[in-house]
Amino acid sequence: MPISIRRRFLVGSLLAGMVMLEGGIAVAAERVPVEVGKEIRCPVCGMYPAQYPTWRAQLIFKDNQARVFDSPVDLFRFLLAMPMFDKGHSAEEVDAVFVTDFLKRNWIDGRKAFFVAGSDAKGPMRDANLPAFAERDAATAFAADRGGRVVGFSEVTRDLLRSLGGGTHHHHH
Repeated sequence: MPISIRRRFLVGSLLAGMVMLEGGIAVAAERVPVEVGKEIRCPVCGMYPAQYPTWRAQLIFKDNQARVFDSPVDLFRFLLAMPMFDKGHSAEEVDAVFVTDFLKRNWIDGRKAFFVAGSDAKGPMRDANLPAFAERDAATAFAADRGGRVVGFSEVTRDLLRSLGGGTHHHHH
């Protein structure tokens, strides 16, 4: 587990406190992104998401554990092949998904984000990635400028990831 026990305890107790304040209601609404420390590694590729502020992504499970990724592509690789990367959780246990708005660099709700597939924007792996945007207009303008098409969270499939190319080459080094 890349996140230090101490930090996890801190985050866990903070969340527990919020849940009690809320009387156990609307837990999901309380979800905030975890802080991406320099030591945190992407469970898919082993790189350090803190180094990629325009690309990083994360998800938080119902048990308050978080996984941080260096890019949306690795987030989706993880989600679409969870048994390979995380034996302890299932996709149903994912409580929140956050991605970085490519232009503003702030955390946004990954499930509501718009992604551009097939643009010339190279991710941390120096291959095709999925820059994310809070607004569809911003995504559309980006695609018009740099190629690609706009897709929603649920439209990102294994086939789409495969079509981006590059894909798994870094696993073989």
